[in-house]
Amino acid sequence: MVIFVELIYTITAFILGMLHALEPGHGKSVVAAYILGTKANIKDAFLLGVTITLSHTIVIFLLGFLSIYLLETLNVNVVHDIMSIIGGIILIAVGVWIVRHYFHPHEHEVDTKKGVIALGLSAGLVPCPAALAVLLLSISSGKLIDGLMYVAVFSIGLAVSLTGLAVAFVKSKELIKKYVGSREVSKLPLISGCIIILIGLYTAFHPII
Repeated sequence: MVIFVELIYTITAFILGMLHALEPGHGKSVVAAYILGTKANIKDAFLLGVTITLSHTIVIFLLGFLSIYLLETLNVNVVHDIMSIIGGIILIAVGVWIVRHYFHPHEHEVDTKKGVIALGLSAGLVPCPAALAVLLLSISSGKLIDGLMYVAVFSIGLAVSLTGLAVAFVKSKELIKKYVGSREVSKLPLISGCIIILIGLYTAFHPII
């Protein structure tokens, strides 16, 4: 019976992670802008999912272990804001990188995989308050291992949804190229880079404003 209940909790955590990725935020617009503006392919979409899973899980785990010693003083909102600022700075750097390559295409080639990893880190660095709350509750209840497992499963569900969306964006890019003139398509990197910079600025500064 206990195993069955734990299985239900695990499946629920996975589903909640998938659904949570579909809520506003979580870098979906950034992922779309980056994929449409670069040569990202299906493999890059899966790399994005793996990066998000690892970074999100590691950040939550570190905060969880830290909270063991600072459970009374850890402010979840402050932690979220700090990570949001760091993630925003990474996004700004990626956007500037894409725009610079647009104006100086022969200076150096954009390493798509590095960009994908940077995006994955920026998305995973901002801890989900719900996942962090589950972990803190588990710690306070003396069930650290269970909490870590549920957060990991939650992160996997989150990554599955974002990876699926990334794959859809890659496929839609091919359709756009078919139905839009080459001149318009060539401007996609510039547009995408500017969008990523704007989102990065918002992500970094909205906790301060």
